[in-house]
Amino acid sequence: MDDKKPLLLREAIELERPGALSASREALLERWHSLPPDKGTALRLAFIEWWACSEPAFLTGLPDYDYDLSLFPELAAFLTSDAEIDTTVRFVLGWMSKSFPWCCGCGPSPWESVGEKLWSEFEASGDLDLSEFSDDSEYGVYFTHIYASTQQKRLSDAGD
Repeated sequence: MDDKKPLLLREAIELERPGALSASREALLERWHSLPPDKGTALRLAFIEWWACSEPAFLTGLPDYDYDLSLFPELAAFLTSDAEIDTTVRFVLGWMSKSFPWCCGCGPSPWESVGEKLWSEFEASGDLDLSEFSDDSEYGVYFTHIYASTQQKRLSDAGD
């Protein structure tokens, strides 16, 4: 019998290193399959699944993306359930699925329309709590940057 327990989410996040996300992905997969589902694990694993497709392997350190094996649809179904959906989920899933819908598993349909809907809901909901992205993980750095750039665009559009 294997006595190995899944890593804590904090420990799985600490495995993230630029160009070497495979160790974090494996730890998050273990958590997803072994523990009750949680939003933090699902968001980070969805990001890594999506990033494996949207960025080249030499930047991510992730294996080649397999559309048929992607967990993104399963993770998105969990995250968009009534119990889990919030501004962060709308921001993260909305951005990923509207930006690179073909990286959400099973081809671009219906992800483009899902992404546009979630993104619209995010924009209507107000500001985002950036503390959810405050660690130095690839996930945190990426979405802090995306949020800052969307806010800058929003301000420049308002000034026009």
